[in-house]
Amino acid sequence: MHHGDLSRRRQRSSASSSRAGSFYGSWRGNRRGWHNKTDPNFKKTDEAPLGRLVIEFTLEAMANSAAKFGGEARITNCAYAASYSLNDEKPFKVIIPGRPAVWKPLSLPCRLPEDSGEYMRDQNGARFPNHPIQPAIQALFTLNKAFDPSNVDVMGCASSLGDILRFVRSIDSTFRFDVEVVGNTLFLIRNRKDEVIPDVRGFGHSFLNAFTSNESDDEIVKSHQRVVSYEFGGLRCLVRFECDSYLASCDGSDTLVTEPQFSLSTPPLGLMTMQKEGMIVPQNSVLEIKTKSQFRGKIQTSEHLPRLWLRQIPNFITAYHIHGIFQDVQISNVGKDLMKWETHHQDDLKRFASILRQLITEVKRESHLKLEVYREGLGPLQIRERTGAARQALSDSWRDRWVAMTEPSSKNLASGGESDEDDEAYPSTRISSDESKGSVDGFSFDYTACSPDCGYCGHCA
Repeated sequence: MHHGDLSRRRQRSSASSSRAGSFYGSWRGNRRGWHNKTDPNFKKTDEAPLGRLVIEFTLEAMANSAAKFGGEARITNCAYAASYSLNDEKPFKVIIPGRPAVWKPLSLPCRLPEDSGEYMRDQNGARFPNHPIQPAIQALFTLNKAFDPSNVDVMGCASSLGDILRFVRSIDSTFRFDVEVVGNTLFLIRNRKDEVIPDVRGFGHSFLNAFTSNESDDEIVKSHQRVVSYEFGGLRCLVRFECDSYLASCDGSDTLVTEPQFSLSTPPLGLMTMQKEGMIVPQNSVLEIKTKSQFRGKIQTSEHLPRLWLRQIPNFITAYHIHGIFQDVQISNVGKDLMKWETHHQDDLKRFASILRQLITEVKRESHLKLEVYREGLGPLQIRERTGAARQALSDSWRDRWVAMTEPSSKNLASGGESDEDDEAYPSTRISSDESKGSVDGFSFDYTACSPDCGYCGHCA
């Protein structure tokens, strides 16, 4: 990996910005599996030893299940679901709905200072290490009082979904993240906590700082997070990601931002302080920024389409520099490119949909265990029993709220995409849960009569 110019997050100039553990900026060096087994920082985050293997998936096995997939594996009905911003004021707040920085380019050519210092890997985990997905959940309920979690199949960060997509595309990457079913929903949770990327070099953060503006709160907001809702492979997904910026003018007309209608007079349950501020920005104006030295050649848009597809980001800005002098900045609408990529990668995406379904099934089946997903290099995708301190996707109060609003699902995971066959549609290697060293002694479910219809409840025998 090159040091400097993968797309960066914002940094604000200050004397304290280079201190270890600083919250300024973040880094997406892990977007294409950079945190692999040769990364010296990888074990720093995941110090707990790997637990017992529960089940693993191979690409050969997933090819068989993907062959049974009916129809096409496409994203449909994509819509804005929620958003929030994070700042460095303490105690940390969740600013709802927040607002992404607006694209305000400078005249070219222009010289920018080089990036320096340390950057956070995970803005949510750094501020809320116990429950990094909870700010997104609070934003969902706050912005939509009628929000119904009962039909949400998958909720997670785009980086975790990207890890799984890299697996089905046979891309070398090493990762591990927590998985848990709450109600009917599979949560995918990456938590890098306060891990930093040291000694960052390049001009990506500096470019974001110069070419975008948070307007009135430039020195406060450090990250804008968005949640999009869409259907994929018969599953309803909520996907959280960090947003670079948005276009004030899109498709020849001004972007229509709207003021949310809600009150914080009776805040939802939870310990995270919320603040009402910002505007709702439509998804079709959101953009991604990538910088690169002209000496290193052209930015290949095709390499970034999987990332943009998962986040449904239609605008892509490429910026080239020579020793920090930017003189070539291009804005592209890649909406049609995303559709073409989706069409040309149906085999991969059918495997992707199939393994998401199987993850839901398997994590529900083993719901009495704490689980994580793990992969090393080009190896299989594994579900392992998680060791170390107990972790939950949500705090108890928010977990109760999510479950209370979730009616028992009678939806068969095989509908809308898979065959009606049972688990044999997903060949895999299973390790009996009776072998668990970390489970409660003598505790087991009898799944003899259970199926995806009941979510492998353990009570149908």
